[in-house]
Amino acid sequence: MRLLIISILFLTGNMTLITKIAAQEKSDTFKNLAKKDELPIPKEKGQLFYLQRDPNSNTVIYTLNLEEGEIDESNPVSAHWIRYAEDGQRSSLSFIQRKMAYGVHHKKLNENEFDIRIQAYKDLAIRLKYNKHSEKFQAFTKIENKEVVLEKIFVRIVGGSLFKPNVEYIEVSGHDPVSKSKISHRFCP
Repeated sequence: MRLLIISILFLTGNMTLITKIAAQEKSDTFKNLAKKDELPIPKEKGQLFYLQRDPNSNTVIYTLNLEEGEIDESNPVSAHWIRYAEDGQRSSLSFIQRKMAYGVHHKKLNENEFDIRIQAYKDLAIRLKYNKHSEKFQAFTKIENKEVVLEKIFVRIVGGSLFKPNVEYIEVSGHDPVSKSKISHRFCP
């Protein structure tokens, strides 16, 4: 219906009203965006990093997958939801979420070292390896050509569809493995 009204306005040359409608739609879209600085910070057992995105506080947690105290080489990283917007329920990723969005693909590089890629954005190289400074396995990525311990990923989504969201930016945050100083970087995919 809205498209029909805009088409009629366009044909009649009423560009001022079309501009006002477009501005209102953009305003309505931005009202529903998550306030990333107000999102909960999860602390799960074995947590490597987490991913948050619009339009709500639901969070994907990526954890180290151990089997009898050793990394499960067939599945070194597990992912699950904490549905903060639904009373903090924990749930598994759906098949589509695992295969097309938040699931991970891995490749063994060395003993206890893996290349991890998130399905929806395989260009982000994440390396799971042992950090001698923290004495535990952690996820590492590069931010501005510096290797950092990955803590969180935030994806700003403005419109689009379920299968093709319009990603405005991705923000990757972490800390220096030795000094612990915080580092973040925002980029457009």
